[in-house]
Amino acid sequence: MPLTQPDWFSDLEAWWTPAVGEEVARHVEPVGIDDSSRLHVRCSRPAWHTQTRLMGAALTERVNEVLAPRTEIADIVVQAASGAVPRIVQDRWPDIVGEDLAGQVEPVMLALQGQELCTVAVSVAARDEAARRAPEILARIRALIGEQCAITRWSPSSLMPVVVLVTGSASVTQRQTVEDVLLQTWHDAIEAFDTEHTLILEHGCETPTDRFVSEWVARLQLPDDAHLMSAPMAADAARHYDRAVFVRDQQMVARRPDLCRAFVRDTGEVLPLEQKASTASIPVQRVLLP
Repeated sequence: MPLTQPDWFSDLEAWWTPAVGEEVARHVEPVGIDDSSRLHVRCSRPAWHTQTRLMGAALTERVNEVLAPRTEIADIVVQAASGAVPRIVQDRWPDIVGEDLAGQVEPVMLALQGQELCTVAVSVAARDEAARRAPEILARIRALIGEQCAITRWSPSSLMPVVVLVTGSASVTQRQTVEDVLLQTWHDAIEAFDTEHTLILEHGCETPTDRFVSEWVARLQLPDDAHLMSAPMAADAARHYDRAVFVRDQQMVARRPDLCRAFVRDTGEVLPLEQKASTASIPVQRVLLP
C-alpha cells in the first residue's frame, strides 16, 4: 500500500512529539499516511513495537487532538520488523546462547539493515548474562551462517513487560476502589518482577472502569521511563487471548497477559474479557464491589 506525506507531515516537532511525548518520539518514527488515513510508524526496538500496538488507540486520539482541525488520522499501523532472524539461528538458539539461557532470552528481529540482533529477556539477570555472553554468541552465529553473515552487533535485550488485563461491569462507579486495586497491582508487579519491567494495564474503551484506568495513569503524571502505562483497546481490535499471537507475531514477542483483574457488582456476572482470559488459562482475580 503506497504511503504519502502531506505538507504538514515532515515537521514532527510540531505534531508528533507534542502528541506522544519525547520518549515515544525517540523510538517510534512516523513513516507516512495510507489511503485509509492510517498513520504508519516504525519502531526502534521489539519492545516499542509491542507497546506502540497496545497504545494505538490512545496515541491516535492524542495525535488527532494536535492535528485538529486541519486533518485526522483513522488509526496507527505499526510496521513489521526490519528483518527476520534467520531460521538456522532460531533452530540452533540453545546451542548458540547455552541451554541455561535459551528459555530466558529469545531472538526477535534484526535491526540496522540486518547487522544488529535484537532479543527479549524474561528477567534482568537473564538480560545481563546474555550481554556478558554477547561476543561469544555473535561469534557462534557468524560461524554458523558463514561469510555471508551480516550480524555484527548485539542489542541490549528488552525486558518482557508485565501485562494485566483490567475489565469491569458497566455499573461499576467506585473509582477510589478501582484505583486502590490498581496501585496494589503495580506494587505487586514490582515485588514480583522488579522495577525495570513495564507494567501494562490493558483495558477496553467503553466502561467507567476503562476510564478510571486511563485517568488514574494520566493523573500520576509519571515520567516516560516510569514503567507504567495504560493501553486501551478498541472493541473491534481486542485480541483473542487463546491464540499464539502472544508467542510470536511477525517476529515480535508479544507478552501473554499475566493476570486479569475483573471488577463486578454481582457474583454471578461474568464479563466478556474475563471469560476470554479464563478460556486462555490466564489467572483471573475478581473484585466484588457493593
